[in-house]
Amino acid sequence: MSRPLPALSRKTSEAWDRLRPLKQDTLDSMGYISRAQESYYNKIVARYMQFCTSHAKGLENAFASLSINDDHSASSDPARNPPTAPSFLQKTGTSAPSPPKVDRPSSPTKPSVPSQQQSDPSSELSTILTALRKLREALLANPASIVFSQRVHVFGIRLAILALHPPSYYPALLHLLFKLHTPNAPLPSPELSEMATYLILDLACRQRAFTSAYALRARSKAMFGYQSLYVDMILKAVVTDNWVAFWKVRRKVDGYIRAVMSWAAPEIGRVALKAIGRSYLACDRDWILESAAGGQLEWKELVERESVGWILGEDGKTVTIRKVKPKGKS
Repeated sequence: MSRPLPALSRKTSEAWDRLRPLKQDTLDSMGYISRAQESYYNKIVARYMQFCTSHAKGLENAFASLSINDDHSASSDPARNPPTAPSFLQKTGTSAPSPPKVDRPSSPTKPSVPSQQQSDPSSELSTILTALRKLREALLANPASIVFSQRVHVFGIRLAILALHPPSYYPALLHLLFKLHTPNAPLPSPELSEMATYLILDLACRQRAFTSAYALRARSKAMFGYQSLYVDMILKAVVTDNWVAFWKVRRKVDGYIRAVMSWAAPEIGRVALKAIGRSYLACDRDWILESAAGGQLEWKELVERESVGWILGEDGKTVTIRKVKPKGKS
C-alpha cells in the first residue's frame, strides 16, 4: 500500500518557499527593453526622485559617491567604458577619433533588492545610470518617438553630470546633439544651448581639449546663434590658468555647470599653489584655501591631496612656506 500524503501544515509549506521567485529590483529585472519604454522611463524617474528624497540632507555628497575609478569591467558595467572625442572636430585640424559606438553588455547585471532603509548612494546611482543606458540602447534598437528619445537623453545627461560620470553623459551628449537634434525634430532652444554648454565645458575642463572646445563654440554660434558669457569666462580662465576668475565664475553658475567645472579645479588649484609658493614666505591659511581650492577643502585635505609641505603655525591661521636663511650661512 502506498503511504498517505502528509497533511499540509505551516512547517511543510516552508519547503515550497524556496520555489518562490526572488524579489528583484524592477530596474534590473527587465533585461533589454523593447516595449513599454515610456513606462520603464517613468520608473527610472520615480527611482531618481526617491534617491533625492532619501539623501536630501547630503545630496551633493550622495551624487559624488559614485567614482569612475572603481574596479569594474566593461561587462559588469558598460556605462563605465571610456568615451572618445567627437569625429566632427577632425575638420578643425584636431586628431580626434570617431564617435563612440554603443556597446552591448555581455552579461546581465546582478539584481539588487531595494531596501526600506536608506541604501548606499553609489549603488543606487549605479542602478539608475545602468537602467538609463539600457533604455537608450532599447531606443536605438527599437526607435520610438524622437521627442521621447530626446527627453530620455536630456534627463540622463543631467543626472550623469551631477554624478560626475562622463561615460554616461559624454556619449549621450554626442548622440543627442549630432543625431537626435535634426531640422525635422529640433531640440527646444533652451535645451539645445544647455547641452552645447555642457559639451563645450567638458572638452575644456575634463579633456583639456581647448582647440576642440573653441571649435565647438564657434560651430554652435554659426549654426544656431549660441552665446554664453559664462562659457566665455570659464574658457578664458581655464586656458590662462586664472584661478581668481575661475572661482569667481564658479560661484555664479548653476549646479550642473559647477559639476563640469570641478574636473578643472585640481589643475587650477595646483597652479595657484605654485604661484603662492614662488611669491610668499608666509601666508594666511584661509587665503591659500580660497585661492587653491575655492574654499571647498580643509587644510588637512589640501595637504593630503597635493602633498603640501608647508608648516601651519601654532595659531592655526598662518602658514610658513619658506624660511629665510640667515646671512653668512650656506
